[in-house]
Amino acid sequence: MDQKSEAEELLQVLTKLTHHPELESPEQLARGEGALLRYLALRHDGATAGELRDVLSVGSGRVANALKNLETKGFITRSPSASDGRVVQVHLTRAGRDYIMERYQRLLRWTTLLMEELGQEDSKEVLRLARRLLEATDRLRQKSKQS
Repeated sequence: MDQKSEAEELLQVLTKLTHHPELESPEQLARGEGALLRYLALRHDGATAGELRDVLSVGSGRVANALKNLETKGFITRSPSASDGRVVQVHLTRAGRDYIMERYQRLLRWTTLLMEELGQEDSKEVLRLARRLLEATDRLRQKSKQS
């Protein structure tokens, strides 16, 4: 199999994995909204839009759209920073925290079942390769920023 065919198959496999019915939530989030909510819930509630943009490696427009959508859904609030009124901080609402933590726990349970199904040796190998994919993605992203 040539590299292009392998890349197409990998893309299909990853798409099927990430769009599996077990992973779907009743209220679908737009692209990036789940990652934004997870960051607020697990890392830094009160982050600024700029911090979210940097951490999620997305543009300002995507962050602004995601924040608008999540605020409309009642999952976040935005308020001026106490130290600098020009800076807006993003906070999870109770509904947003409950939603993303339930979703996160469901994804964690499903991933645990998958790893048990694969067995310890294959699970470690999948994790090793996933880390390498992430590292390669980061390197390519840095190269594209430099050119």
